[in-house]
Amino acid sequence: MRLGMFFREALRSIRANAAISVAATVTALIAVFILGAFIPSFMYVRSAVDAQTAKVDVDVYIADTATVPQVNALREKLDGLRTDGTVAAVTYVSKDDALRIMKERLRDPSVLDELPSNPLPAKFNVKPTEAENADVIVAAVKDDPALDPTEGIVYPETTADRLLTAAKFVQWAGFILIGILLLAAVLLIGNTIRLSIFARRREVEVMRLVGATNWFIRWPFMIEGVICGLVGAVVAVAMLWGIKVGVVDAWAAGADSALTKTGSAAGTIAFPLLTLVLVGAGALLGAVGSGITLRRFLKV
Repeated sequence: MRLGMFFREALRSIRANAAISVAATVTALIAVFILGAFIPSFMYVRSAVDAQTAKVDVDVYIADTATVPQVNALREKLDGLRTDGTVAAVTYVSKDDALRIMKERLRDPSVLDELPSNPLPAKFNVKPTEAENADVIVAAVKDDPALDPTEGIVYPETTADRLLTAAKFVQWAGFILIGILLLAAVLLIGNTIRLSIFARRREVEVMRLVGATNWFIRWPFMIEGVICGLVGAVVAVAMLWGIKVGVVDAWAAGADSALTKTGSAAGTIAFPLLTLVLVGAGALLGAVGSGITLRRFLKV
């Protein structure tokens, strides 16, 4: 079978050019290892930022003098924002509920019993679908006559802006770094395959003279690149697994515990899925690196 012959030829080439093959494998190993360390780190940071961003909400305080029609009109306005997808949820918190929540948060709630009346205003707690929608909510209700003149609208504007900036930075930095890593790996693997081609240039010339097709010449080199990429990826995954079990799991447990206390547990990619991604990336890097090199230097 021709495919089996291509595999045997690729393995023969790997044995005959052991130093070059090791160089290609080590290149793939380094690239996949860095990629494998970066992907879960990037996803963990992004998950933590998203968890914090999801906590951003807007409190719309209602004046004690607001009439029932004014409060209902404000509610309808907020419900309209929920209909168009700006708002995820709207919760009404009465004056009594606000006082009860305050008592639950105080170490000594009895101090509130000395007050002659309930000083806390009622409010609508508004949860935006996205943190950036907080500004849209504020703009929609800032001039509403039902707003409390003292409290008005309260939301962590500075925190929201910082979280959104951090989320965008993490996203774009991740895409750029992954792109650089993949490009560098393709070029490095391609260069090692080029050395393999150069070492077998006489053999390639002979195959051309006897009428071998372009793909007949290409396949052994392509398979050689894929094998080097796969072996490098498997070794990288084994190293990452050892680091995960020995170091990362203990650290992540402590980090998740700290984040859980703030209601913001973060997550990342499952290792079995990461393994599939990295093994596939190793094979793809080997194939692409070989293909680019063959196209440029074999002219077939």
